[in-house]
Amino acid sequence: MHNSIRLIVILIALPILFLSACAAPQMDLPVSIGPDIASRTGTRPAWSRDDASVTPDAQSLHAAAAVALPDPLNEVDAVAIALDSSPSIAKMISQTNALRAEAIDISTPANPVLNFTSGVPLSSMSAVPIFAMLMFQIDELWKQPLRSEAARDNYQSALLSLGASAVALAVETRVAWHEVAMRSEERDLAQSDLQITENLLAIARERFAVGESTGDAVAKSQAEFTDAHHRLAQAHDMLSAAQLTMMSLLGRAEASANWRTGAPDSSSDFTLHAPLSDEQKLLVAMADRRLDVRAAQAQASAAKSKVELARRSRSNKLDVGAGFERDMEGDQAAMVSANVELPIFNNGSARIAKAEAELQTADIEAERVRQTAIIELRRAMAQALASQEKRDVSAESLLAPSAETFKRAQLSADIGEGSRRDAIDAQHALNHTKLEMNDLERQRRSARLALAKAAGFLPTETLP
Repeated sequence: MHNSIRLIVILIALPILFLSACAAPQMDLPVSIGPDIASRTGTRPAWSRDDASVTPDAQSLHAAAAVALPDPLNEVDAVAIALDSSPSIAKMISQTNALRAEAIDISTPANPVLNFTSGVPLSSMSAVPIFAMLMFQIDELWKQPLRSEAARDNYQSALLSLGASAVALAVETRVAWHEVAMRSEERDLAQSDLQITENLLAIARERFAVGESTGDAVAKSQAEFTDAHHRLAQAHDMLSAAQLTMMSLLGRAEASANWRTGAPDSSSDFTLHAPLSDEQKLLVAMADRRLDVRAAQAQASAAKSKVELARRSRSNKLDVGAGFERDMEGDQAAMVSANVELPIFNNGSARIAKAEAELQTADIEAERVRQTAIIELRRAMAQALASQEKRDVSAESLLAPSAETFKRAQLSADIGEGSRRDAIDAQHALNHTKLEMNDLERQRRSARLALAKAAGFLPTETLP
């Protein structure tokens, strides 16, 4: 009896030791996307740090929705809040974590199957029958590495897609932050314009009262005053809309909108102010920078592994095992077993064709994403150059002359050679020019940030 037990132990232990050595996990998980996100966005979200133990969930996002924003809100702080509190990013984190767990599960060796059968003796003279067999799916030894590789590439693709979305959100947040900042300046200029037109209306009424002006002049000043009122109301409306857009990106839907923008992020100065010259250098650099392009390439790599897996899976299942048997007569035997699926009716050719078609689809999608990225970059470059030129030309041809005109009119009024009305008129014209320049500068900043998003450049680099 003791020999039988020892034999059973040996027969069970040997296959386990052999298969455990051969079927060790093949998974080499990609490193965290955190450093890449930090270098591209200028901040590292809490969920991407090596010591992070908690990822955003619905409860934490719900609580964050009502948390007041800092006042003033600095640009770099806005980006950090967006990356930590965005529901869309939180959803992608959960999906990525699921793929990571799936990849680890796939890379773990398959469990052996123990088949044990015994019985109950019907008389005291009968021996207890025993049948024990340990089976393992041996074909996993050459299939599992490919499954692990495909799962790893899928996880890598999800990780890169998460990074691409985080970078895109960071740029959108910067755009929204500058939008709020410029809309605040627009509101202040509109408020100043209202005061100027109010002064002009007062002068027109004074002159009309003493017979130095006509009712038409008063009506014109009244119309300008009304336009200034409308302009200020519109400025307030646009500022409110920009703030709500910003709060949506930051996951602060229920928070107070009573906040102001603070300091810009000096690390992204190159994005807004660096000279632009060489589109081709941007295109070359983009191939290595755009995370969404790399994510599509990872998907194609996963599809390639699946093709090889399909080729190795013409026979779907091959089980081997070892066991022990003792029959009713007490005879004992050690056994080996093999179960082989014969590819008679289904030789796997359809699975191979399907995997090859999916690989072709993935390769086409990767190329589509690459070409789309190039077009986005070229369009963003053209828009950035156009908005820069328009703003620069206007600054030279409109702002500078208008400022000089106001300066001369003010000086003339101060020394008594010109009228106070002419000086205020010049100030009114200068204020309108500043409003126009504010709008052009807002467009220029938005275009430059869109270029940075399209190119995938790091905040500390200089655009070629």
